[in-house]
Amino acid sequence: MSDTMDNFIGLSAVLTGFASSILAPSLDPVNIKAEYLPFFTAKVAEESGNPQLVDSIFAKYAALAAQQLSDQQIGTAMLDPANGADFVLACRKLIFMWYSGAWPTLIPASASAPASTVSDLISAKSYTCGLAWQVMQSHPMGDSNYRYGYWNSQPPALNDYTGQQGA
Repeated sequence: MSDTMDNFIGLSAVLTGFASSILAPSLDPVNIKAEYLPFFTAKVAEESGNPQLVDSIFAKYAALAAQQLSDQQIGTAMLDPANGADFVLACRKLIFMWYSGAWPTLIPASASAPASTVSDLISAKSYTCGLAWQVMQSHPMGDSNYRYGYWNSQPPALNDYTGQQGA
């Protein structure tokens, strides 16, 4: 993987709580990361008006990771408001993208309606790859890699997906 992809996956792992090996497995026939990285880069540049923002985000992540900080420390530093509103919002949207397979649009409050968020699905592939399905230990309607009758067995433990030891 390139440095950019490595930083994208490393940052994504920190922010989502999923192991890098889950987000970018060595055998990866779906390769959703190759769809997410350019989409993320383009949307952040478009929405922020700053084509260098993603590079800044990845540079900050790489600098923090080089200091051997824990994932918790890196995540806290990446979401620190001192980084700027666009920086933090991009990180938060990255989390949303991985979990839902969609891109969020924030709609500010008006005199007649509260603030809200709507989202646009990135692709059919991104919908089926959303991390929310793994968190729920489920699969999207009409899409399953499991054999018939799999529901008869207990699902695997959540830490099998996140790579973290049980809490």
